[in-house]
Amino acid sequence: MTVSDKVLDLIGEVQGMLELDELIDGLLVAIQRNVPSDYVSLNDIGPDTDRVISVVTPQPPEHLYRLFGEFAFQNPLMSRYMQTLDGRPYRFSDVTTPPELHQLELYQQVYAPMRVEHQMAFTLPATPGRVIAIALSRCERDFTDADREVIERARPYLIQAWRNAIDHTALRDELAARPLGPTDLDGTAVEALRGRGLTERRAQVLAQVARGRSNRDVGAILGISDRTVQKHLEHCYRVLDLQGRSAAAEFVWALLAEAGTNGAGNGGGPVRRGLDGRPGAVPGAAEPKLPAT
Repeated sequence: MTVSDKVLDLIGEVQGMLELDELIDGLLVAIQRNVPSDYVSLNDIGPDTDRVISVVTPQPPEHLYRLFGEFAFQNPLMSRYMQTLDGRPYRFSDVTTPPELHQLELYQQVYAPMRVEHQMAFTLPATPGRVIAIALSRCERDFTDADREVIERARPYLIQAWRNAIDHTALRDELAARPLGPTDLDGTAVEALRGRGLTERRAQVLAQVARGRSNRDVGAILGISDRTVQKHLEHCYRVLDLQGRSAAAEFVWALLAEAGTNGAGNGGGPVRRGLDGRPGAVPGAAEPKLPAT
């Protein structure tokens, strides 16, 4: 496969993965397929040295997670990023020499037992003080310029997929936490949506969707078919200039907030937690799997 073929395959694999856990697993698999590596990991590090969470495929021995959490900040690629804030892909060979690498406790305690000699890493968006990085590791041969080009060209699209998944997953969880039974919010939402140009029925459909219900559930509640629900939604998206289901849900809760309705104790609008809602690893350790948002 050419570099362009690999970039397209990598981007195509992750586009449309809106669940954060699905994206994490799918992203690591897609990277490993297009830039073959002995290990691929997603690491969420900081804002202090006691908070390190890591997902690694294939999984190394469990005790190495704790050691990685202890020495992660020694990684030369991490040091370079903290100094420059340049999140593009770089290799060990770009920033250090083998003798310098071998002197590190991180190498002696973690990479040597895994036989890792070469690594390439790049970052994804994170809140200040934290680093979210994808690391590709090899035991025998260094990453080529072509390997680096695949990641560099795909990275802007991976960043967008990452942001989409964080937003979608946070919104899904917040909507799922809202009560599903009939409430006065439905009537308030319908009234507000009619004021934005929707018919009664279309406003009812959108109000139900904003509460996290599927097309099938909405159809059962309103006595219409799934297909009719979808057609109503498509009309709502056009009238309100919305990009899809998540944007529509946010729009409805924003209307409720404007109306002064406290939909779930948070002013009616979803609070964006993203990865900030994830608990950290135990002090001085790393976990083998990111907890679900």
